[in-house]
Amino acid sequence: MKTQLSKSPADLQAKLEGQTRYVHDMRLPGQLVGKILRSPHPHARIVRLDVSRARAIKGVVAVLTGEDVPHHTYGPTKFKDWNILARDRVLFIGDEIAAVAAETDAAAKQAIAAIEVEYEELPGVFDPEEAMQPGAPVLHETIAGDNRPMRIALERGDVERHKQEAAVVKSGRYRSNRIYQGHLEPIGAIASWSDEEGITIWAPSHIPYRARETYAAGFGLPEDKVRIVVPPIGGSFGSKYVLKVHVIAAALAMAARRPVKIIMDRYEDMVTAHPRVPLTFDLEIGADREGNLLYKDVVVYADAGARVYWSPNVIATACTRPDNIYRFQSAKSEGHLCYTNNSPTTCMRGFGNAEMLFAVESVIDEIALELGMDPAELRLRNIVRPGERTIHGYRLDTCLLEECIDKVKAISGWERRADLPPYRGMGIALANHVSGFRAIDPRFDGSTAVLRLKGDGSLELETGEIELGQGMSLSYARIAAQVLGVPEGSILVKSGDTGRYPFGIGTLASRSTVMGGNAAKLAAEALQRRLVSLACEVLGKGASLEDGRIRYGEETYPLSEAAAWHRARHAGEELTVRETYVPDTEMPDATYYGHPSPNYPFAAHVAEVEVDPDTGRTRVVGYWAVHDSGTIIHETMAKGQVYGAVAQGIGWVTMEDLIVEQGRVKNPSMMDYRMPGARDIPNIEIAFLEGEDPNGPLGAKSLGEVALDPVPGAIANAIAHATGKRGYELPLSAERVWRAIHST
Repeated sequence: MKTQLSKSPADLQAKLEGQTRYVHDMRLPGQLVGKILRSPHPHARIVRLDVSRARAIKGVVAVLTGEDVPHHTYGPTKFKDWNILARDRVLFIGDEIAAVAAETDAAAKQAIAAIEVEYEELPGVFDPEEAMQPGAPVLHETIAGDNRPMRIALERGDVERHKQEAAVVKSGRYRSNRIYQGHLEPIGAIASWSDEEGITIWAPSHIPYRARETYAAGFGLPEDKVRIVVPPIGGSFGSKYVLKVHVIAAALAMAARRPVKIIMDRYEDMVTAHPRVPLTFDLEIGADREGNLLYKDVVVYADAGARVYWSPNVIATACTRPDNIYRFQSAKSEGHLCYTNNSPTTCMRGFGNAEMLFAVESVIDEIALELGMDPAELRLRNIVRPGERTIHGYRLDTCLLEECIDKVKAISGWERRADLPPYRGMGIALANHVSGFRAIDPRFDGSTAVLRLKGDGSLELETGEIELGQGMSLSYARIAAQVLGVPEGSILVKSGDTGRYPFGIGTLASRSTVMGGNAAKLAAEALQRRLVSLACEVLGKGASLEDGRIRYGEETYPLSEAAAWHRARHAGEELTVRETYVPDTEMPDATYYGHPSPNYPFAAHVAEVEVDPDTGRTRVVGYWAVHDSGTIIHETMAKGQVYGAVAQGIGWVTMEDLIVEQGRVKNPSMMDYRMPGARDIPNIEIAFLEGEDPNGPLGAKSLGEVALDPVPGAIANAIAHATGKRGYELPLSAERVWRAIHST
């Protein structure tokens, strides 16, 4: 099976021609079809489970229930609330009860239909605030008797004093909704088992090493008995980190002793979707009469669903990261992560930051309106500056946020804002993010790269980070090529196999460019030194590496010649270097204070909207995005990140909503879940303010998530400007906007 290679022109052509082999396209010898029986109830006791008829069906090789699999405590976070299959209770609609492996798809479906289950329905709880109340059904007694596995309480400065001093106070209850990640490639996996090698899982995971650790714990195996191979990934946006379907495929493969493939159809994927974590914010911000922001006070409620995936990181981000844009003199955050009988929620691009910024940027606009100030000017008065340490300890070695605001005002024609016709409005919003986050894995947050000189003079760069289509492989090749002076097309980037390539935390927290890129740069510099040393050994002192060739006097030699020199002196071995980048970061303390990232990107966006007062429909008619992401390594790929993020944000704010009632998804199809099309996207003008950051490879910062973070706030503020009415709940759908316009 092929692992990931760099996104070369040949690879791009293969994608365009449909030749790329995703997990759905792969087939192992003897492969079986896997299916999962899922609960139709949000909360119920399993009274009787009979699989005898399923096991008797021709072509069925294995049928598993909770009694047939290990019962180790495991999960991807410190809250170990996962199982492989349900035993006594089901906790959400879609909870996994049994699984089958059969020779054909038809036999597997027939077996699933033949399984008999009797349930005793139990009361459910579907709202985080209700879940905390006395008497609410408890989902995981040993973890959280009050259904609250995680609580955050932090305060910087004296919020109560600043509340007394504030001349202007604005507040509100804001809600961000469930969003389906909308990946083109359906969720799926192939698993195999052998007594010698253990479990091998082919799965499109962002974080294969963390997945390996989680799955090994679930089966009670050492980590070296679990191997994760990552095929090309057909979209994710946070949905494909760690998934129960991977574990169930592995359990079936162990039972059948043959490879098993499980591919979920779109309906199953959406019914059991692990969407963006819905958050509720009770937010208050105060300022003095001159517009200086004094304090921010927020209480956050997060719906983890029935099990914990990555929601703890989402609520922690929401409670802290947006505070680092402004010079709040004090800040207080209280966060409640709660179990409910909804499908488990997980991360999505923006990771809690975009959600909180929807609320924060809305309230800041309300303060500007009260003070009679231009919203951009109020922000300029309060933003952080380069060289500062933020309220939560972020060290800003570089920060071009002021320049971002000035630039986005200029290119958007911000001065037009006061003279727009009725029901047309412009809104501004700011954002920050990280380039990796120390607390993602407290044990290690760097990256390792292996660079190898091949016999023909080409190079292979191995990394533990994962290509998602974001251009990571191209960036790494370009970084190494610039150091060595070779064509970037001569460098092949490989990743996505825990059995072959270096350890990596994976692609999350916008870490791949800075973490993996710094490792690639270090490896290229190490190889450069080794090549010069080898050339001096062979040719004599004074040899050098120039423009990708060895130079000695007037003579030059290709790298293929250097490869031959090394192999002749080292028993045929290839010249290989291995380097690890360890960032100069600080693990946040118990109060979330620290310097968790090597550097921090910033952005300022402006949206222009037109609202139809008769229908409430919002049309985004213009969008401008200015970014401080350090050196832009590949401008085409960087612009692609921003275009995609803005399109994703337009969908989120104006139309997308995974509707869940009493634990049941009401719109589980792409026909009923509206996502934006080409006609929904306006002209988007993008500008990058380049300035080298000392901690990034070639001076780069991250871009992928900060490009989405300001979009909800910018569009929400534009709608409020156009209508004179503030929207407090995403999406700001036509119905909600119409009701706001026509409310008294």
